[in-house]
This record gives sequence, structure tokens and C-alpha cells, in this order.
Amino acid sequence: MHSFTGRLYSKGMELRHLRYFVAVADAGSVSRAAMQLQLTQPALSRQLRDLETELGLPLFDRVGRRLHLTAEGENLLERTREILRAAEALRERAGALAGGRTGTLRLGATAQTLESLISAFLTGFRRAWPGIDVRLVEDGGVRLRARVARGELHLALGAVPSGEELRARPLFPVWVLAVMPPSHRLGRRRAFEVGELDGETVLLLRRDFASRLRFDAACEAARVRPRVLLEGNDPHSLVSLARGGHGIAVVPSTTIFSRSGLRVAPLLRGGRAVGGSTAAVWDPRRHLPSYAQAFVDALFAYTRRSYPGKEFARRAPSTPPLNAPG
Repeated sequence: MHSFTGRLYSKGMELRHLRYFVAVADAGSVSRAAMQLQLTQPALSRQLRDLETELGLPLFDRVGRRLHLTAEGENLLERTREILRAAEALRERAGALAGGRTGTLRLGATAQTLESLISAFLTGFRRAWPGIDVRLVEDGGVRLRARVARGELHLALGAVPSGEELRARPLFPVWVLAVMPPSHRLGRRRAFEVGELDGETVLLLRRDFASRLRFDAACEAARVRPRVLLEGNDPHSLVSLARGGHGIAVVPSTTIFSRSGLRVAPLLRGGRAVGGSTAAVWDPRRHLPSYAQAFVDALFAYTRRSYPGKEFARRAPSTPPLNAPG
């Protein structure tokens, strides 16, 4: 087997020689095979002799007008069929890759985006694109953008990046929310200015989350200094502490949680909502497979109908700018 495979990649042998060998073996004669292959009989005979010379052994015994496989020919016939099947599969695979119908998509998103958006969207996408293997990575928005720039991810879902290194397609608005128990002095507000948090105890995500960066920028602009009780990784733990009366949780509107026993209000700065957008982010310096672009297009269409936190579009006096970097 090793010798035959090695000879396949020698200078003189081509896949067409193997096809001719199989065709003659199946037809039982050169003349019949030549008609099927639309070749002249002398040309096909010459190709067979060339193959036998290349392999260094006879493949057929000539008995009258018919050909019979030699013992060596019988031994090599099935292996030849396997090679031809593998070659055909390789062509089909290459065609599928070129057409964007199959491949691996490496996608990164925050935990709350995976939970509130991708979980539902991915079911329909996989049904429409069964040949695409979507590999998910969970991380904070800042680190996700760095992984895109390093080529570890095709796409990340997060804030629109600043600078010109990465490209983004905004998908839907994201509000920065204040979550607190109903008994809190701000619990009756539908939305309120970030200045109201001066001196309040707050529960925040780490600074590699876009919503935290936007909150910090709004506080700095308003010259507000809340007291930070916790900087965490999980918005659900912040909400749980807020439910227990330990402070105001500041989380993005992509966070899914039970509103029972809580009040939730968009934060404002100068009468405008504090927030930004979730965007699909990629590196234009690297090749973006066509199926990755199809994923972005499908997700954009999906978020025209539904996206996490959409109810706050009616409650906040303004919508965060979709193309603002964060």
C-alpha cells in the first residue's frame, strides 16, 4: 500500500491513469472502456502501458480481445478505487470551502450575550448552515477584541472598537442599567441621571466590560464618585447582591435575570441614555470566510426583529448611538 501510494505521487502518474485503469477493469476490454471515456482505443492502450511501466508490474493479461486482471491488478484495484473516492471527496470539500458552505467559525462573546442572544439565534443558523461548525469563546469585551486582532477569532460580539485596526457592524443598542430593590430611594424612577448615584453603593463589572467603561466615562463627565462594593465577572452575582439590598447593580441590558422583587432603570447622562451597541467585530487585515460574513448578515437580520433589552427603547428618553466606540 505504501509503495503504491508513493508511486501515485511520482512524476509520471496522474489521477486520469487511475481512472482509465478502473474503467478498463470494469468494462473488461479496452474498446468498450475507450467508448465510455470518449477516447480512441490506441490512446487508451498507450495510457494503460504507461501506467504499468510506472508501477513496474502488469495489471492485465491479454487474452484475445478481452483483458483479465492479473493477481497484482486485482490487489491494486480496490486501493485505486479508494484513492479516486478520496480525490473526489477532496474536490467536493474544496468546492464547499470556496463556496462558504462548510468550515469552522470561531466566535467570541460575553457570557450575557451568549445567554441572551446567541443561544436562541444559533439554532436557526445551524439549521440553515449545517456545514458550519461554530466554536464559541466566552470572555470580556476588551479581551475579545484583542483575540480578534491576534487572529484567534473570526468574529467577536461586543462594543464598536475605537481606532482603525478593527472593523465593526453595529447590531443593536445596549443600555447601561441600574438594578435595585423597590425600597431604594431611586426605585420608582423609570430612568435617572448618573449624577443621582453620587455617594451610592454600587456593584460593578470589571473594567474589561464595555458597559463598565461607559459607566465610568459617564461618572467622570458628571463628576460623580459612587462607592464601589464589588467589581465582578458575573452580572448575575451583582443582581443577586442588589436584590439583597447591598447596593445598586450596574449591568448591560443584554443581561437576563428575573425582575421579581427588583426595579430596573436605564442610566442617563445629560438626558441621554448611557450605553452603546453590540456589534460584530472583525480584523480587516485577515481573511474573513464567506460563511462568517453570512453569519453577520443573518445575525443583523435577526436583531432587526428581536434583541435583548429591547423594552428599554420605550423607557429611555434616547437610544444609545450604535456607532459610538467603547
